[in-house]
Amino acid sequence: MAAIIRDHDGYPTRRPLDPREFLTSPDALGAWVAERDGVVVGHVALHQHSTPEVLAMASQALILPVDQLGVVARLLVSPDARREKIGRTLLNAASSEAIGRGLWPILDVVTTFEAAVHLYESCGWVRVGQVTFRFHDGGSVEEFVYLGPQGETS
Repeated sequence: MAAIIRDHDGYPTRRPLDPREFLTSPDALGAWVAERDGVVVGHVALHQHSTPEVLAMASQALILPVDQLGVVARLLVSPDARREKIGRTLLNAASSEAIGRGLWPILDVVTTFEAAVHLYESCGWVRVGQVTFRFHDGGSVEEFVYLGPQGETS
């Protein structure tokens, strides 16, 4: 699924050699998948880390220390399973876990990923700004930073 999404959407923008490496993280607080007929069609994870730029912007907007943020990450939905509320369900699962851990859910998304932006905003997430993430090779990507709804999820 991750390879299909990478080829279809260009996510992640920097392609790891192995899409499984992108989805697995030893410091993840949790991860969830959606299945249809025994096939994984969606994935999301909860982390406590993101880029320093993302964490600083969210921390400043919330007036909370970075260690009180839960980063919703790696939200993927197979192209043939979209429009089935899978993304919304996965987003809510990760957000609820963050809240349950006493963390404020945040996320970042590449500014050109319009469908993802629409999903987050339709679920009540609030855009607080934009950051530029610079890669070691000199490349960069523009990202929006979002704060999740605290309490009840959509």
